[in-house]
Amino acid sequence: MPVIPEKKGRFVALDYLRGFFIIVIIVDHLNRWPSFLEVISGRGELWSSAAEGFVIISGLLLGYIRGFKDRDKSLKSVSLIVLKRALILYVWEVITTITLTVVTWYGSFKGAVAYVPIPQGDWATLLQQAITLQYTSILIHFLYLYAIFLAFSPLVIWLLRRSFWWLILIVSTLLWLIGFLLQIEVLQWQILFFIPATAGFYLEKILHWLLSLKDIIRRVGGITIVMVTVTTITISMLDLLPEASDSFNRTPLMIGRILIAFLWFSGLLIITWRIVPWLKKYGDWLLTPFGTRSLSVYIVHGIPLMLFSLFIPLYDNIWLNTFLGIGVVLVVWGILKIPLVAKIVPR
Repeated sequence: MPVIPEKKGRFVALDYLRGFFIIVIIVDHLNRWPSFLEVISGRGELWSSAAEGFVIISGLLLGYIRGFKDRDKSLKSVSLIVLKRALILYVWEVITTITLTVVTWYGSFKGAVAYVPIPQGDWATLLQQAITLQYTSILIHFLYLYAIFLAFSPLVIWLLRRSFWWLILIVSTLLWLIGFLLQIEVLQWQILFFIPATAGFYLEKILHWLLSLKDIIRRVGGITIVMVTVTTITISMLDLLPEASDSFNRTPLMIGRILIAFLWFSGLLIITWRIVPWLKKYGDWLLTPFGTRSLSVYIVHGIPLMLFSLFIPLYDNIWLNTFLGIGVVLVVWGILKIPLVAKIVPR
């Protein structure tokens, strides 16, 4: 693994992995099955999903970029950057939720669309719940979580600068427990963001420590993580242990799902790191824009999803559904090329 970041201060493997996660999220949101793309997505029904991986990698990069790389900047300036971004994402969450809901209300769809719990035409409830974050379109649900996490990130960065990493781990675990008992989603999911953010702050030290280990230890450790990751993903995908599924529930976010999410993220990151040269040659055209502009992708992917559902009925044809999945990803890629999108939609 590289000791220092590649490509102008970025860890390329993390960009590629984040790009992969957002592709899987798009395919899952399209919800056209059966499809050969189930091999990479698992229909979002596995013990963990790309959503957890996306939250983990977002926290990791926040801790690395705003925590570690900006450590010489004043806390005030870093906090303003983070809080401004939280506000921007909140505004986009409200706008996108209202837009997607209205289109769902009044569109004549041939395919399936995300469920809207607010009665058609109830504008007062829609505006009130969208603004207060009581309701968020499922297609951009992560924006709601991410905006809240960013709002509390300055406190976490302050603690990291004072080496109180242990306090973050304790408090984050306790908040997850409270959220689990009281069924508060944001308190449950924050553990997948702030623990990785803590690791991100110490990422370069962690990499240096790994490289200080004997080669055989690193190899055996890495191979073990990858083998366990591949094995558990396979077991989950084939549903070989149905009695274990309750231990990996998403609602509420079970401890088993949290642990398997961290395991799968680690295994997939190792695999991605090992095949970076191959990905640079064959997948950079897609994974780099999706990975470096993941929030733009996340915000705009609802456009082709709605259009596909508006004009294309549901089919049981595995080939057609596979082409639709590939098509929606390519349409999103094309939308990113539009100058206005690059200018106004947050990255």
